[in-house]
Order: sequence, then structure tokens, then C-alpha cells
Amino acid sequence: MPAPPPARAPRVHRPKRTRATLRSLVLAGAILAPLVAASPSASAGIRHDARHVGHALGTAARKVGREAKKAGLAIGHAAKAGGLAFWHAVKGRH
Repeated sequence: MPAPPPARAPRVHRPKRTRATLRSLVLAGAILAPLVAASPSASAGIRHDARHVGHALGTAARKVGREAKKAGLAIGHAAKAGGLAFWHAVKGRH
């Protein structure tokens, strides 16, 4: 009898919007990293602009995370209410 295939780690599901945001942040970081890490003779203006862009991206990512949390909580509460209603219906309480 052949040995069973090795177990794979479960895949983490990420909504497409979250994946797109993550890709955007990684791309921005890849573009800005060489500018920020440039030689000491690089102008302070480039570093300041890169820092400003990084702050803006971080703020946007935080807002996306907050909205995702709100949506998740709303879905969770609705699921709980639906589950309780179903349980009460099965038990004949309402």
C-alpha cells in the first residue's frame, strides 16, 4: 500500500482587495527602498518625499484594515443572530 501524501499547510484565504493592497504596498516599498537607502549625498528632499509617501501608504493600509474589521464584525454578528434564530426555531421557542 503506498504511503499517503504529505499534509500541506492550510492556505490562508485573503480577499482580493487585501491581496491587491498588499501587492501595492510591496511594490511601493520595492520602488522606494533604493531611494531611501541611497548614498548619503542623496538630497534630503527625496528622503522626505519617500517618507511622506510611506506614511500615506501606511495610513491607507490602516484604513483598509479598519474597514475590513468592521465588515467582519458585521458579518459575524449577523451570522450569530441567524444561528440563534435557527436554533430557537428548531427548539420551537419562537
